[in-house]
Amino acid sequence: MATGIQKNLLLILAICLSLGLWNRLDGNEPQRRAGIIFGGEFEGFEIFGDLPGARTTRMAAFYEWDYGVRPFTKKTWEEKAWTWEKFYPVAKKLADEIAEKLEPQIVRDHRNVALYAIIAGEDPFLTSTILSSKLYDKVREILGDHLLAVLIERNRFYLFPATGGSLEDFGPSIVGEYLRSRLPVSLEILRMDGRNLSVVGILDRTLTTPELPPVDKDTEKRN
Repeated sequence: MATGIQKNLLLILAICLSLGLWNRLDGNEPQRRAGIIFGGEFEGFEIFGDLPGARTTRMAAFYEWDYGVRPFTKKTWEEKAWTWEKFYPVAKKLADEIAEKLEPQIVRDHRNVALYAIIAGEDPFLTSTILSSKLYDKVREILGDHLLAVLIERNRFYLFPATGGSLEDFGPSIVGEYLRSRLPVSLEILRMDGRNLSVVGILDRTLTTPELPPVDKDTEKRN
């Protein structure tokens, strides 16, 4: 026979289950997002978009579920009747929404010259913001109209000016950080100009240094 405590626990469980079911029936279930997450080709994604020049980077289609995010398979993609032409605008809209909330961390040298920007955050779709003109507009006046990006992991990436040599200087440190990453993406170098995105090179993973130089806290500002 069930004790009083057991009966109370069963009652609480029944209430929780009924509330969860009601929320789904009533249309109150939290909106599940779908978007792009950049990852490595080693992850074996089934659904991904074309990224000119890419060999080890994948622009993969993901969706949220009860335990985080997961990549679309051919089966789940077909069940949703997605095509890339329909999916990409949805993913781009999400990227813009995330980019609007970002505050890029600008790292400067002792002369106050901007060296690079750090883009970091907990949103699983963070890397998709590289597709957003809203992110580009936040850094272009500081780093220049043409940028180079390295997506070292899903929750952190770097933007460098395409001219000036900063990426070349910090490349070995970035490689070291990539090799220590929990969710690494790629060492390929992407070029962005607010309209187009393509891969233009790759960092040599055999050249590493322990870490990037420490950031001067006085220069952690956007302008």
